[in-house]
Amino acid sequence: MITHNPGVGKRSNSLLITEIGLPIVVLVFFVWVVWLVFSLVGDMARARGHNPWPWWLLSIAWSPFASIVILWLFFSVEESK
Repeated sequence: MITHNPGVGKRSNSLLITEIGLPIVVLVFFVWVVWLVFSLVGDMARARGHNPWPWWLLSIAWSPFASIVILWLFFSVEESK
């Protein structure tokens, strides 16, 4: 005898939040962190009188953290006039 069980096949809201909401929040967080790192590279390049585009491309090709270290070690900040 087959009986209808209304609880079968239903998902709880907490499960949907965990399966959908949490990955979206994590993705947005990581995109924000990447944006912060690349904006730091651009701000550091501008503060040293450089165009940020080559430094962004170097960051993509190599490492944004290496670009930050290179800018920090080998180029001094230009004083504003």
